[in-house]
Order: sequence, then C-alpha cells, then structure tokens
Amino acid sequence: SANGSTSGCHYRDQLSFLSLEEKVSLLSGVSFTSTAGIDRLGIPSLKVSTRTHRSAIDSINGVRGSQSHLEDTGTACFPSSTCLASTWNTSLMKEFGEEVALQAKSKSVQVVLGPNINIHRDPRAGRNFEAFSEDPLVTGELAAAIVNGIQSQGVGACVKHFVANESETVRRRYNVDESGDGRTMRELYLRTFQHLLRRANPVSIMTAYNALDGQFCSQNPLLKSLLRNDWKYDGCLMSDWYGTKSTIEALEAGLDLEMPGPSVHRGSKLVQAIRRKEIPEEALNTAVANVLTMIDRTAVSHSDKDEESLICHSTSAMALRTASEGIILVKNENNVLPLDMSGNLKVALIGAAAVNPSITGGGSACARPQYIHTPLSCFQNASEKLEQVSFVHGVNSHHIIPLMPTNMMQSRNGHFGVTVDYFLDGSDTPVYSEESEQPVVVMLGKLKPGLTQTGFYFIMETTVTADRSGNHTLAVQATGDFTLCVDGMEVLSKSAPVMTVADFLFEPKKLEIEIDFRMEAHRPYKITLRTHSRDIASADGEISPHSAKLCFMEEHDNRVAIAEAATVAAHSDISVIFGGRTHDHESEGFDLQTLKLPRSQVRMIKAVASVSKQTILILHCGNPIDVSEFVDDVDGVILAHFPGQEGAQAIVDIITGKTNPSGKLATTWPMRLDKSSVPTFGNFPAKDVGNGPVIRYREGLQMGYRSPDTASFVRWPFGYGLSYSTFEYKNLEVISHDPMNGHAWLKTHSQIVHITVDVQNTSDRAGYEVIQVYSQPPSHPMIWRPRSELIAFTKAWLRPNETKRVGLSVSQQDISGYWDSVAKCWRSLNGNYKISTGGCAAYLQIENMGTWNGL
Repeated sequence: SANGSTSGCHYRDQLSFLSLEEKVSLLSGVSFTSTAGIDRLGIPSLKVSTRTHRSAIDSINGVRGSQSHLEDTGTACFPSSTCLASTWNTSLMKEFGEEVALQAKSKSVQVVLGPNINIHRDPRAGRNFEAFSEDPLVTGELAAAIVNGIQSQGVGACVKHFVANESETVRRRYNVDESGDGRTMRELYLRTFQHLLRRANPVSIMTAYNALDGQFCSQNPLLKSLLRNDWKYDGCLMSDWYGTKSTIEALEAGLDLEMPGPSVHRGSKLVQAIRRKEIPEEALNTAVANVLTMIDRTAVSHSDKDEESLICHSTSAMALRTASEGIILVKNENNVLPLDMSGNLKVALIGAAAVNPSITGGGSACARPQYIHTPLSCFQNASEKLEQVSFVHGVNSHHIIPLMPTNMMQSRNGHFGVTVDYFLDGSDTPVYSEESEQPVVVMLGKLKPGLTQTGFYFIMETTVTADRSGNHTLAVQATGDFTLCVDGMEVLSKSAPVMTVADFLFEPKKLEIEIDFRMEAHRPYKITLRTHSRDIASADGEISPHSAKLCFMEEHDNRVAIAEAATVAAHSDISVIFGGRTHDHESEGFDLQTLKLPRSQVRMIKAVASVSKQTILILHCGNPIDVSEFVDDVDGVILAHFPGQEGAQAIVDIITGKTNPSGKLATTWPMRLDKSSVPTFGNFPAKDVGNGPVIRYREGLQMGYRSPDTASFVRWPFGYGLSYSTFEYKNLEVISHDPMNGHAWLKTHSQIVHITVDVQNTSDRAGYEVIQVYSQPPSHPMIWRPRSELIAFTKAWLRPNETKRVGLSVSQQDISGYWDSVAKCWRSLNGNYKISTGGCAAYLQIENMGTWNGL
C-alpha cells in the first residue's frame, strides 16, 4: 500500500496456533531492543531500538541498531526535526523517510521509533528539537510524509508520543489536567495525530509517559474511543520504555505491546490474570493480532546480517539538502550575506562549534555521526587562500564536562585510551580485561563476560599527559561507589545516587563529580578509577545500569578567551561567531530553565561585535534563544538548528551564497521568557499540587502564533525566514468544489477549496519560496478562534523572474471546523472567511456545514 508496506508473510494467520503463554510473550519485549518471536512457527522478533550509554538511538535523526556506543560504527546523522520542519517541504520529507529506512535496514532495524510529533507548547521543553512545530498542520503533514517514505521501503515507523508529552520534567508522573474531549486537546495536541493519520498509516503509535485527565496515556480511554473507534487506526499501540503502568487496565484500554523486556507487568502476571478470567481472552487476542500485523507489515526488512553503517552518496546528499533547506536566515542587515570569498576577504571564525560543531540534540535522538565536517574546514575549502580564514576557540560553555580526549591517554599496552579490568567481589584476579579508546564503561542489561549480578567491580587505568600546565578539571560519572586516584593518591570518591534508567541515560549531570587538579605540561600521571557495582535502579522492574566515565576539561579563562577573540575579530574583515546550545543543554529527560545563553557567551558576542567590521552570528539550538542583549549588535543571524553531519557544509554554503536560504520558522521565537511573550509561562513545567505533579494548559488555544498577543511580543514570527531572492504574489483565487475523487477522510458533504496564486521571483537569483495560506474566521461572540490560522502550505522553486501558478487544496471542514466539547463533535463556524497569502487576500463564504466526527 502507499502508506505501509505489506509482504507475502501473514503471521497474523498464526494466531490460532499460539498457546496462551506464546500469545502473552508477544505482548512485551524480550530485551531493551527487541520484541519476542515464536521460533516453532517461524514468527520473527522485531528490532526496534537501542538504549545504551546516554541514548536510545532510534529516531528519524539517526538510526542505531543493537550495538553499544563503544561498538557502534555510527549512523547517518540527519538534522533535528526542528530543522526538518523549517524546510516546509513535504516531497523532500518523503525522500528523507526513504533514506532513514535505508539506514534502518543497514542496522537490521525493522521499526524506527519516530517521528516525534508532540507540539512545541513552551520554548523550554527539552525535547522540542526532536519535535517539529507549534502547529499541528505543519507537524502532521511533514511527519506523515516521513512515515510514508520510511514505510515505502518495508521498514515500520512508530509515531510518538500519544499524547500531551510536551514537557520532560517528571514526565513519567505528571498529569495533564485537560479533557481529551476539550477544544485545547482536540484542536491542537490530538489534531497533530489526526492530520498525520489522514495521510499515513504508521505500523505503530507509542503512548506517552504522562497522564491525561487523570489516567496514564498507556491505559487512557482515548486509545480505544479515539484512535480505534473514531479514527479507525489499526496499527500496534506500544508503550514508551517502562511506560506501562498495569497488567489488566493497560491491556483492557488497548495497549498492545509493553516495552522493553523482560516484562514488568505482563508475562506470568498476565497469564494468571487470564486464567483467573480477570480479563477476557478476546482482549488478549486483539493485542496479539495487532503485534503480528506489525511483524507482517515489516517482514521484508527482516535480516540476520551484521549491522553496518552505510555511507552512500544519496544519504550524504539528503543530509546536506535537508540541512540546507531547513537552516533559516533571520537577519541580513544591509545584505551582509552572502560573502564573496573570491578576493582577499579575511574571515575570523570564533567559537568552539567552528571545530566541534553542534550537530544533534541529546537523548534518544543523539546520534554518533558516520563522519563530520567542521565549519573551519568547509570555510577553508571555500576560500582561495587558507590564510583568509582564522580561528579562535573563544569561551567554554560546557554544561557537562566532556570525556577525557583519547590522545591524552595511554593504556597499559601503550595504545591511545584506557585499560579496564573486571573482578568478582572478593577477588583480585580479573575475569575479563579490555582496552578502549574512550574512557567509558557501560553495561545496561548485559554484563561483561565472567561477571555476575551478585557483585563485582572494575578498574579503569590510564596514563594521562596534558599539553598545558594548569588547574585542570577531572570528573567522574559513575553509577556505583567509586574512587579516583592520581599517582596512587585518592583525589575523589563518592557513592552513586538512586536513580531511574531514564536519569542515567538522559541526565548525566546528576552523576557528575569533579575536582580541580594541578597538572604540569608533558608530565605523565597514572590515573585509576575503581567502581563497585551497585543496584541504583529506583523503579520496579527496571534493569540497573553499571557505568563509569572519566572526564576532563583543561583550565580555561573565559576573560582571556574573550580578549583573544576580540583581537582576532578586529584584524579581520568579517567575524562569524558560532554560538547557541549543544546536546548537553537541550535533551530528552529535562527542560530548560532559561532561554538566555550563558553569560560568557553573551559577553563574547558583544565584545567581538563591538570591534568587528561586520559580524555574523550562527545559533545552534532546537528551542528559541533570548537574543535581546546582542541581536542589535550583529549584522546577520542564521538559525542553524542541530543540522546533522552535513550541517557545517550547509551553513558555509549559505554564507558564501552557494545555497540560497529558504528555511522558515515552524515555531514562534518570543522576545523573552515572561508571561507577555510566552503564553505558557506560568504553567510550565509540572507543579506538585498535593496529589502529584500537574500541568494545566491554561492558555488553551492561545499558544504560539495563535495567541492574540503574539504580534507585540515576538522576536521572529511563525513562518518567517529571509532569502537572497525576492518574491511577489498576485491573482489569488479561492474556489469551492464538491469533491470528486477526494481524500478518504472527507465527508461527502464537505467541499474542497482550491486556492491558486501567481508567485513571481522578482530577483536575479533562483530560489525556493514557501507559500503559506492563512484563514481569518468571522467573529463570534461565544466561540473564540485564532485571528489567523495556517490552512495550507507548499514550496516552489523559481528561476530568476519566473512566475508560477501555484495551487493548494483544503477542505471547508478544515477551514471552518471547531470542536464542540459539549456535543463531542466537530462543528462549522459558518460565515465569511478571509483567505490570505503573500500579501494577497480573497474571501470565502462557508454555510450549512453542520457537524461531523471521524478522521
């Protein structure tokens, strides 16, 4: 089918041959990465993800198989979803999905855990970079195209997280105190899933950790009442990792698959519940059938071949194109860009990200790239003379102290890296030894050979030599009781806190212990880190991680660094500052506390701009940044997102004019973090009100560009982005027709509105233009509607002075419909609608639309 691959296999037909125990086994994972299979019937298991080290690397931004981060050969690291959304290009997203599937197959992965289609409700949400937009239409259409691309290749997509997972703070416990039948949920947060399911049929949907209206999403009535009954979704409903909360209630509510394994709530508990007739076997059979159907739909991608990292031209080209179309030029004072590198222009690159680019956010979307370009090398390649480009590191802005660099360390055998010996308790003879280039040990669900859960310890040993003398920082992240010694002298020790696996994976800052230690340049120091195993898992059924990391940061005086940056800038023709955030700042597992950059980074930007002839600022981020302190000091600003492994090349291509920027904001950038600029300000994150953490969506529909106050308190608006080309719109026509061969979700009485407009490129540069169509509803004394709402969009490539007649279609229902929370149906707000795009406007009269339900 167009929306989901099927094959000649029909594992669902095996349902009647399964024993009770076999049926139950299919309803939970067998490991962190795989579902169960039934060997005697030839039913294979599915590989869906890996959660090792700090990441669950299976998202649309980078697919990883079952290897740990130490064994992993890397993956194609694509741009973050905020960058993908900023392309506004559905056809590109379909092609992108095909490339994601190619990477999944190379890792023998059958189901990609993505896309994430939660809404950007608040600019502090830690996982916003991994989601698309504040708008359900942009999110739903682009994500649907990605799903269709992935599934056209026989790989499945698991859309997540259903529903209202718009914050990371205590995400496994908070309740979103909103009705699933209220306007807020139906018109924004559930609407995203509705838009996607109209256009795609993902093999799976993942439920959210949080509760909605008092009931956890993994056992919420909406699974049946809305997804199954109203929208007729027939895929597999999967829990987030350890997100299942019960045995009977979750299965009765419609949760098919508990992940990961081994099972916490199913297994023998579910077998006994069915034998005691506490739950009908019909509910069991329905869930098993849904899991088998998912296996059927991904059967062509099953493979026993070894995992590899497939580097090919098409994948690299896709990584570059998606970054190039998503990066946004938001300020270009006096047309400072593009730069002409053909002469003797002297360019100063300032900031650590010029040599260590910030390509991905943190958590489950944090991918280890196959390769990486640096802006410095890309600039040098774009220059006629190498001496045109200079670089200075600038300030440090680490949130987490980085791993000790490999080239500083020497193992016992004289190689770069560390030696690790593993011991059973009470023994001083190692049962296993290994060398590693990275000073990291991670065991999550699988111990090293010879170890047992009854107790063990391991010793990491290396000889370290620093290039410079100073009071350098040594740090340890360990899940057990550890002791750090330098030349035999204990310098640091600590017992690990009790924490969840999620904390371990996504909040390593909680484990970080540091000390400043005087080191002399070129003198070797013997460092040993002894870590004793300890069961730190705090949640029922979770496996306990065993881990230790040795970290290092050279002494760095930010005041001296700022002075050096200013000196280099003053002797250059133009300064390009690389700033913003990294995967340590924006990540799954926690939310931001502020939208401001670190003070040292702000001081550097202002110091450089004050002496530089011209200044360009590159901002890496998923969430908006408060730029009020420095935006007027610089001449150009580029929002680079987390742009993936080809991001540096994409940035330099835009700066030098090889690429004409075409990205547009898919989320409003507020002026600052306050109640005037951010409608959700006082209702984020969850607050404990006595019976557990609660979030109330008190802003209702008045969020993002829909807020009536947005225009007054916005830095850069939704849909905004500059180009090196100019465009003009004219001859807008809006015509309604009865659908002939309309979309399946449309009712027969719904008319299709055809919108056509002439778009002309009035410049001498070819470029993309994003055509955005908005509707303005008639006023009504009782029904609040946004002043303007996006109803359709497309993207067009125009040559210099070319004019194209661009057509878009939308149903009258989508223009006029609002959710009637009393009658529990969609209802039309009839009247005269203003339809506008690119400065043109026309009017559309909508009458007699009545009410409707369904997809």
